[in-house]
Amino acid sequence: MSLLTDVLLSIATVLLLISALIVVGRIAHGPSQLDRSAAADLMVAIVIAGIGLWASWTHRTTELNVLLLLSMLGFTSAVAVARMVADRRFTRTTHPEATTRAQERHDE
Repeated sequence: MSLLTDVLLSIATVLLLISALIVVGRIAHGPSQLDRSAAADLMVAIVIAGIGLWASWTHRTTELNVLLLLSMLGFTSAVAVARMVADRRFTRTTHPEATTRAQERHDE
């Protein structure tokens, strides 16, 4: 592997680590549950990118199965969160009294 490739992969690793720290901050202090869910989905993408970097750096192909599995997991979780938010909005618009009762139980 050439020196240029090593330098580029090192820079990419540092950028991934910085973005992971930012995402952890968003997960910890996100103003809403949806922000935290989106940040968790972004963390899965960062892990996928990190594993891809590792696979390209070491020239191993065994990590590709893990990449495929994590990609499917990330997609499935993103769809699940989107459906949950859509169902919650539908419930709030069609049954506002149920939302009020749930909020009262949550406040107790």
